[in-house]
Amino acid sequence: MAFDGVWQVSENHNFEAFLIALGIPANQRKFAMDDNLEMEIKQQENKFTVVEKSCFGTKSSEWSLDEEFENTLANGSQVKGTFSLIKSNRLEGHFKILPDGKDFIIIREAEGDKLEQIIKIAGQESKRVFKKQFTSPKS
Repeated sequence: MAFDGVWQVSENHNFEAFLIALGIPANQRKFAMDDNLEMEIKQQENKFTVVEKSCFGTKSSEWSLDEEFENTLANGSQVKGTFSLIKSNRLEGHFKILPDGKDFIIIREAEGDKLEQIIKIAGQESKRVFKKQFTSPKS
């Protein structure tokens, strides 16, 4: 399972423009830009569990491939959509923000110890690069 593991953001590209398009206020954007988001992803066949730890808190979501689900973004916005597995290492999600109906796309592609996340909304595209975190065995 290419996505399994703990991933920590290491690079942001055009992330502030995405946050502006999402409608995040300036004071929250500063925190988000400096945040070292950590995602723990577990896959069991078609079911995914994602735990995100950020400066905004910890949130967890569970969903199954190709099944619509609702989720809450870090800023509190409700979203509805689906993720599909395009390749064994590539997820593509299509979502709508509720209630304003803005469409956005999330693409996650894992390759070894690197996960790239592309987010598209309102003509803006952002890329976040995550590095897999490895822990040493406990003695």
